Amino acid sequence: MPAPPPETESFRATVARLVGAPRRIEALPSGTTGPSYRVETASGRYVVKRFVPGSGALLGPAEQFELLGVLADADIAPRPVAFDRDERLLVTEFLDGAAPLSSGSLRRSETIEAVARCLQGLHAVPFELPRFAPAVYAERYVAAAGGLRSLSARDHERYDELRELARSLDPHPAVLCHNDLLAGNLLAGDGIKLIDFDYAVAAPPVVDLASLAVMNRFSASELTALGRAYFGRRAPSMPPEFAGVQRLVRLLAHFWALASRDAGAAIVAQYRIDDD
Repeated sequence: MPAPPPETESFRATVARLVGAPRRIEALPSGTTGPSYRVETASGRYVVKRFVPGSGALLGPAEQFELLGVLADADIAPRPVAFDRDERLLVTEFLDGAAPLSSGSLRRSETIEAVARCLQGLHAVPFELPRFAPAVYAERYVAAAGGLRSLSARDHERYDELRELARSLDPHPAVLCHNDLLAGNLLAGDGIKLIDFDYAVAAPPVVDLASLAVMNRFSASELTALGRAYFGRRAPSMPPEFAGVQRLVRLLAHFWALASRDAGAAIVAQYRIDDD
């Protein structure tokens, strides 16, 4: 049996109190808000996520525990098991037979349709969250990157563009949105399940569609397939405002990258805009 990751020693006692003494701990692919582990105990197998302080997550373990309970009942997310506010831990069930999507598998027409159905279900769930505030997030990212004076002339233009796009989004009705739809945050198994609701917000549905498209670099044909799957074949492939929302999400990711140099060079490079 491989040795558990050394960084897990500090919270093994908390995990033992929540779900039983760990028999096995394995690191899982993790995002920028904290590492995740598969943990096996006498009572079962779980996913334990530890939130890093100051990571920028909009929802912490307590808030996600409440949200996931509602989403698990709707068969949209894994069921939450426990959380610890002091240790910043969230424990969810481990879904046997489910695996994160890759960018390649996400692009299959049948997968796009399944993801669209999952998002339709998510957007129909009544749950109160703070409203999507892209201008506020961008201001935080710019401050973390060194402030307005540190921006290049082109990034000043991008910042002004982002704020203008954010103002045009305000009047639209809001629903529960995931807001971070990387392929790795979608699990394929018995249907599609969503994980890592760190950035969940109340927003127009097109914010999630734009997040899915931007984070996974959808082609024009894949965007058409997504629009038809979500809105229906008789509706336009995407609403008129979609291009602007897509650009807004792209700009937000760019400013996040400017503020997130510690996230790793490959991750930061993935989201920076260098060619417009």
